[in-house]
Amino acid sequence: MAETLPLRHGAYVGVGTDCTNPRNVELRTYDGGGLGSSKANDCRSRVLHQQGNVFEIEQDCRQFGGPKVEGSTERSTIRVDGPDRYTDMTDGGNESFRLCPGLKP
Repeated sequence: MAETLPLRHGAYVGVGTDCTNPRNVELRTYDGGGLGSSKANDCRSRVLHQQGNVFEIEQDCRQFGGPKVEGSTERSTIRVDGPDRYTDMTDGGNESFRLCPGLKP
């Protein structure tokens, strides 16, 4: 499978969050196929557009949090700030994440 984003695989947390024991809501994962969270996993992304280090992606994920697991498709804008950092710019956002080596997703 081709990498969607030029990021290292692993668990990511918000910049300023301690890697020791982050809350689930602060945890993101990247496995080379897509960006997951505590409510969405098994994500598969495709790049719709790239300009420099900013990627517009579309993701198909399994969603959790309701009475049954459902699939969903979402678009996101991700700026890759380095091989172990990214910023989620979706809908005008500016939430930055960093890799936590050793933290298991």
